[in-house]
Amino acid sequence: MKRYETFEHGADVGIRGYGETLEKAFSEVLKALTTLYVENMDFNEVFPASEREVEVSADTLDELLVFFVNKAISLVSLEDVLVIGFQGRIEERECGYYLTGKFLVIPFDVERFGYGVEVKGATFTQAKVEKIDKGWIVQCVVDV
Repeated sequence: MKRYETFEHGADVGIRGYGETLEKAFSEVLKALTTLYVENMDFNEVFPASEREVEVSADTLDELLVFFVNKAISLVSLEDVLVIGFQGRIEERECGYYLTGKFLVIPFDVERFGYGVEVKGATFTQAKVEKIDKGWIVQCVVDV
């Protein structure tokens, strides 16, 4: 099974993550996001340098995904890091869904990784969180 990928969407780009669990799919979509920021990334050769706490709540899983990706995009812009994964939990509660955990980050080293495109934000265009036979698929379109 593929872990992550990007897909074309007009002038923008879609990001997609797959996982055996919902949390793993959310983590994998961050890898797709990271591949947009850089020219060259081998996730087998990078290891988290630090972590950043993350909490997100939303009425639906689709909203949770878009809010989550936007938090990662904000972190990249504000701290000059790349978000290469997520460790945490996603829970359904009476008032919706709640995500808590940590973003796994590395310094954004342009000399090492090159520079791809600037990602402006995640949108609800084609946002989808879906249970499939072998786990979960999550996707949304980002403005570039």
